[in-house]
Amino acid sequence: MSHEKRTLEFYVLAAFFTLFVLFLYGPMIVIYILSFQGPNGGMTFPLNGVSLHWFDALISQTRVGDIAGSFVRSISLAAIVAVVTVVLSVLAGLAFRRRFRGSAFAFYLAIASLIMPGLFVGLGIALSFRLIGIDTSWFTSRYI
Repeated sequence: MSHEKRTLEFYVLAAFFTLFVLFLYGPMIVIYILSFQGPNGGMTFPLNGVSLHWFDALISQTRVGDIAGSFVRSISLAAIVAVVTVVLSVLAGLAFRRRFRGSAFAFYLAIASLIMPGLFVGLGIALSFRLIGIDTSWFTSRYI
């Protein structure tokens, strides 16, 4: 079994990747750690006691709103959307491979779902430009 010696380039790229991962996940990890502060704690270090006070405040219904109910509704909606997405994607894949009744509709529905968000964003940008008085043309959006 041969061991290749790693070059300086490997270690530089590994350090860059480590910094990237820390930059990406670091704030989230800090928030997770700070969420275990006591009732007098805030979003600062050092921790003022350790407790589950903020988690209790999160799931209990307060005058701010029903966060626990909102969370359950969001998870339910996400599950429904995931099931519908999987069903439509499988139907579109089958429509691409084999013909069945309604296969063309399923295929074009899947294609439309890829195209429509871009169209809506473009229409929204055009409407925003019109509202603030910027004229648009086919190739540019320039202020006149």
